[in-house]
Amino acid sequence: MNRLEQQLLRDTVGNSSPRFILRTRTRVDTGRWTRRSPLWLCIMDDEIVLLSVGRRRYLQRRPLEDCRESHYNAARGGLVIAPGDGLRFPCLEMPVADALKALDFIHSTHETKQRC
Repeated sequence: MNRLEQQLLRDTVGNSSPRFILRTRTRVDTGRWTRRSPLWLCIMDDEIVLLSVGRRRYLQRRPLEDCRESHYNAARGGLVIAPGDGLRFPCLEMPVADALKALDFIHSTHETKQRC
């Protein structure tokens, strides 16, 4: 992450560290003239944060509890954050190995909370 992306994440979640962070292949229009900015997936202890920075900022948050139906869609080549109601980018392009790691973090958090 560059300095601006780190600052946006810090402003959003405070001093807590992400459990998993990944630069996805999804690109977002953030007001740059010649190119789009990468979309970052940050999995925190209790939420998912999607962010991108350019002239404009893109930020969306979703509680992990609401993402337990997330899965990998091989046809689209991406991680589907499900249910995706209200998300501008519910499918994040990434390699299958990265998606499986992200799903492990999403589902392990949900399973841990069920055991408690």
